[in-house]
Amino acid sequence: MAQPTYFYTDPIAALWMVKTFRLKLVAGAFCLQTESIDAFLEQLGRGVRPERFVVHTDSLGVLDPKPGDIVEETGIKTKVKRLVAKDFPLTGMGYQILHRSGRPFFAPDRAGK
Repeated sequence: MAQPTYFYTDPIAALWMVKTFRLKLVAGAFCLQTESIDAFLEQLGRGVRPERFVVHTDSLGVLDPKPGDIVEETGIKTKVKRLVAKDFPLTGMGYQILHRSGRPFFAPDRAGK
């Protein structure tokens, strides 16, 4: 079974996630990570803007909810809550991380299943 692909289309959200949560993203032949932020900004300044920034397989674990995250939990009723250790293993239908460590967390789009 193929793993879904997660990606960003907004370069600012992609840059925030790389800088704040050390996400590794791939845009064509370019790998956007903490060490390549300056090169990425230079490319943006020249008008180069990839359509998608795909989350590298090395960074998929960052997308998993962790204790302390503020999430939107989907299920019968949608609710916002802070996850604590007793919430694990997670039993809800879905979780979208809204904040981690007091910072906004931008969830990527998802392609495939």
